Amino acid sequence: MTVTETEAEAAEQDTSTADAVAAAAAARAASKARATQLVRGAAGRWLTGDRVTVLGQHVVSSIDRYQQLHGKRPTWADALAGVDPALLTPIQDVPDQWPYRPALWRIELRQHLMIELRRTRWIAYTPTPRSLQPGDQGRGWLRTHPAGTDSSTTT
Repeated sequence: MTVTETEAEAAEQDTSTADAVAAAAAARAASKARATQLVRGAAGRWLTGDRVTVLGQHVVSSIDRYQQLHGKRPTWADALAGVDPALLTPIQDVPDQWPYRPALWRIELRQHLMIELRRTRWIAYTPTPRSLQPGDQGRGWLRTHPAGTDSSTTT
């Protein structure tokens, strides 16, 4: 084998490696785009104006109950544990086309829920752990629906 043949084989191998790397990167980008599309579609169907109001009422009631029972603010998991599971079904229903682990679906949709409840002022929070609290809209709703007369369970 000559030096020229060895160089040609090395160049061919570099090209096939580069093609494989490019194909893998393209596949990752396609998966990410598909995941984004699935989450946005599900969030758009789930988080309608009326549904955000009902979810806001449930989450605010849950936060209020948790604070009364434990004397501290809840985590997101604590707050969502006090919400009617039927309202959170979209978080649990991972589509067959979802390209990642199911836990990532739940995280992504929960983030959309958090952002929408914050945007509509049902809740307020910061990046600090246990900063979750009723927002302006949530506090107003709690004033008209004190503990013990919780009507948020009617959907």
